[in-house]
Order: sequence, then structure tokens, then C-alpha cells
Amino acid sequence: MTQNTLFCFRQDLRLTDNPGFYAACQNGPVMAIYILDDITPQSFKMGGASRWWLHHSLSKLEEQLDYQLNFYQGPSQ
Repeated sequence: MTQNTLFCFRQDLRLTDNPGFYAACQNGPVMAIYILDDITPQSFKMGGASRWWLHHSLSKLEEQLDYQLNFYQGPSQ
């Protein structure tokens, strides 16, 4: 039985040259997720420009993953 590897995208939202995602793919199927954590921001809370960038970056990433990116909202830790 093949198990999925869970890979959580955090700040590095690229597929090309992403060592963590590459390593996850070496083990078989990957379930890719992104968690929007507005509850426990570490160094700063996102403003409008950051949210705009995030939206477009995640849209591109989702397209590259053939719309298999799973989105969640809440504390990521």
C-alpha cells in the first residue's frame, strides 16, 4: 500500500528548485497543503500588499500542481 507524503508549503511557494518538495516527491504521492495562519503570526501580520502577492503566488502554485493544492485556515502549529 502506497502512502501519501504530506508537504506543507510555508514561505517557499515554488516548485522549481524546492528541495523539500523534491524530497517529498521521492517517496511517492504527495498531498500538498497551505495553511493561512492569521491567528499566530510570527514576526508580523500581513498587510494588503502581502495578501495580494500571496493570493497570486498561491494561484500560480495551485495551477502548477494541477489544482491539487489543499487550503486550510487556522493555527499552523
